[in-house]
Amino acid sequence: MALSRSLLLPALLLWASGALADVWQPVRQSTPDGDGRELFYAKRTAVRQSDGKSLTAHLAVFASPAYRLKVIDLGGGESPKYASLDEAFRAEGCVAGANGGFFHPDWQPLGLVVSDAERTNGFARAKLLSGVVYSDGSGTHLMRRGQFRDHAGINALLQTGPYLVETGRSVRGLSTARPSRRTFIATDWRGHWALGATTSSVTLAELADVLASEGALTGWRVNRAINLDGGSSTGFFFAGGSEGASVVLSPWKRVRNLLGVVAR
Repeated sequence: MALSRSLLLPALLLWASGALADVWQPVRQSTPDGDGRELFYAKRTAVRQSDGKSLTAHLAVFASPAYRLKVIDLGGGESPKYASLDEAFRAEGCVAGANGGFFHPDWQPLGLVVSDAERTNGFARAKLLSGVVYSDGSGTHLMRRGQFRDHAGINALLQTGPYLVETGRSVRGLSTARPSRRTFIATDWRGHWALGATTSSVTLAELADVLASEGALTGWRVNRAINLDGGSSTGFFFAGGSEGASVVLSPWKRVRNLLGVVAR
């Protein structure tokens, strides 16, 4: 049945308002863009147009031709290998990093972990662990669990999830409950990467929407993004240098592993 013009216009306006409801926009930059640098720190804030809610995140932005990922295994014994997050990253030669994947109460990791080419666990089929992020001799990669093909030469890998953004769009069906601090890694799939941690409490669905909103957090359009272990595990590190002091956001509890950035 055809709609009359009087009915069609309100319907289109309602659809348009719904389409814009979850769009986020940048509101201020406390740190400059990278200006072509292959590694830089950024602190970004974005606001949702529909209700003014804001999200702030620390970002380590890097180019994969120059940098790769490194997984630091802190161990599952009574005491972690390093006393603090920043001590671990400095000792392992990382210029930046964040907390890594999920783990059991006894500190055993969930899913496959590769640290310095040594493997812990096998692939888990849990719905949560929907993807893998890893580095090998050809670069850094982020893909769905079902698309991953295991191979020699992987020196760092975390199985994690859920997927947040795929082909530039936020993934449907993500949780809209339990807002918390979040950690994530994102890429435009053209060599640009961002490892980030929010200081704001957001749901997984909100994090996906802000990452899928072009220009909200990164200077490039996010093609793929995946969630890391957030909440009380959320941590972030960026080494200081000539541009200023180090940035350290410590987890509220002990974690099993960390995801760092090192020069190739």
